[in-house]
Amino acid sequence: MLKNVVEFIRPQEVFMEAHIADLHFGVVDPLKEYQILSDQFLSHLREMNVLDIVSIDGDIFDRKLMANSDAVMYAMMFVKDLVDICIQKNATLIILNGTSSHDSDQLKLFTPFVGSGVDLRLVLNTQFLFVKGKKILCITEEYGKGYEYYARFLFENGMYDACYMHGTFVGSIVGKNKPDLDSPREPVFCMNDFALCRGPIISGHVHIHNIYKKDFYYCGSPLRWRHGEEEPKGYLVLLHNLATRQYMVHMEEIESFVYKTINLDDMLKADPRYMVDYINNLKAQGVDNIRVRFTVEDLDKIAILKTVFANRKDIKIETNFEKHRIQKQLEEMNMNYDKYSYLFDNSTPEDKLVQFINSKEGISYWTTDLLKSFIKEISAL
Repeated sequence: MLKNVVEFIRPQEVFMEAHIADLHFGVVDPLKEYQILSDQFLSHLREMNVLDIVSIDGDIFDRKLMANSDAVMYAMMFVKDLVDICIQKNATLIILNGTSSHDSDQLKLFTPFVGSGVDLRLVLNTQFLFVKGKKILCITEEYGKGYEYYARFLFENGMYDACYMHGTFVGSIVGKNKPDLDSPREPVFCMNDFALCRGPIISGHVHIHNIYKKDFYYCGSPLRWRHGEEEPKGYLVLLHNLATRQYMVHMEEIESFVYKTINLDDMLKADPRYMVDYINNLKAQGVDNIRVRFTVEDLDKIAILKTVFANRKDIKIETNFEKHRIQKQLEEMNMNYDKYSYLFDNSTPEDKLVQFINSKEGISYWTTDLLKSFIKEISAL
């Protein structure tokens, strides 16, 4: 844990920061989310001897919400707590605009906190911030801006000390395997784009914490609320020395909802009661949500299991016979299954077709909106 490694008296060039992203208030019970963040994030900030910057790197909200909703109320309470902590610690609070379908122009809700005794920076578009002598490039998620727009910040304003953003790094999302600042949707960045950055790049948007090319860090989401994200969740603590350009990034874990994916193919040979007991034992051990996957076809026993847990939202039974069969066929044809894995995810047929066309053409020209417009034009002929 880095939260107490800095002495109270230290050089001005040394910064102690906390970064959190992708809170998505509105996707789970907001009271539970607020309590978890209060106990395992806000309380830690209060304990820190030194705190210079707290940055929320996008997606406070999950979607556009009614102002009188519980999700908005608890999001406001969370930010108010952060404001109070930053006033006490003389820290700067940075809040970046995230994905448009999530934050949905709702950061204006925090405008009343501006001028309330806290150094609050609401970052609605890409810009440079100067915080206590630290030059920070802040990149929000914007669509269709193009290379020239980003080049003004990335290459034409000299060196900068760090980048805080909400966006897509090449290879971090399925189908985003090539750098593309000219994308009609969200841009795809690579390390060459940050050649003038003298420190870390810390980003929101991808919900699983990861590090790319040594200097690009995804915070990941602080809470777990769906399958496929069983990895550790939490927030980042950054210790940054501007004088030496050295820094340390540590992920402080947050324990929240436990999701587990299991495969019970081997147990299909035995009495179905063994599978039921196994699942119930996992629940008794504190697993909140269980996803059971089968790749072996034994429809009768799987049907029994589905019947037993038919009314349980916390237990999901999945059969991947067709997906498993296709994967084996692709491997036999020496085709890369991972390259076409998007064909089996939960995206829309239009999204899948667009990704297939772009991968075949080797460009990222087509988008779902363009495809729909094209189909509409053809239908009108």
